[in-house]
Amino acid sequence: MIIEKLPSHNKSEYVYDQIVKAIRSGQYKVGDRLPPELELAEMAGVSRTSVREALSALRLVGAIETKKGNGTFIKTCEFGFSAQKTRFDSNLNTFEILEARNVVEPAVAKLALEVLDDKGLEKIKAAFLEMELTVRRRAFRRYHEANKNFHSAIADATRNRSLIEYVHSLQVVFIDSEFGAKLRRRYLMEEDYVRQSVEVHREICKAFITGDGKSLVRAWKRHKESLESQLLGK
Repeated sequence: MIIEKLPSHNKSEYVYDQIVKAIRSGQYKVGDRLPPELELAEMAGVSRTSVREALSALRLVGAIETKKGNGTFIKTCEFGFSAQKTRFDSNLNTFEILEARNVVEPAVAKLALEVLDDKGLEKIKAAFLEMELTVRRRAFRRYHEANKNFHSAIADATRNRSLIEYVHSLQVVFIDSEFGAKLRRRYLMEEDYVRQSVEVHREICKAFITGDGKSLVRAWKRHKESLESQLLGK
């Protein structure tokens, strides 16, 4: 695979575009394995972090899949990378990312409740149980991922592929933002905050179990206030 060295500052998106270009040109076919992260980073002249971000975006649009212990493989060459691509926009600041979450996720949760089936509910309950277990086992290093999985389960319950991809993409951008880094530190260092977070998400999960839309609105309002309090000091 030939990757030109980075000509601009937008590192993650550049790596993404280079891999997409290689797939579209036929350098890679379905089932082919991508080079390891370190090799891709050296080829592009970027950090491994930038490569991981690009690969995360490619996974979100279904272009690649990672098989534990075997590497990352091309899953399909027919994916909507132009319309569905996660944008690592250098002008998108952390406040805009938080605002986007506050606007999009409550609406997604409302739709999820309206169309919720048994499979979707079980996935939401299982994701919340994962959050609880990480706290019971004091595995705080895993809590951030468990939290993300819970929000993903709610998006998945809508069965709307565009919304699912958008929420997943937004999560990737948020996790990689200044706020995401701050949350990870708090999860590791402040047990009280983690337990507070669990209780907020318990209310959300309970609203899905009972099918109570008003309770879901109240729970999500508390979630928003809790998040802003921790991140912005409100």
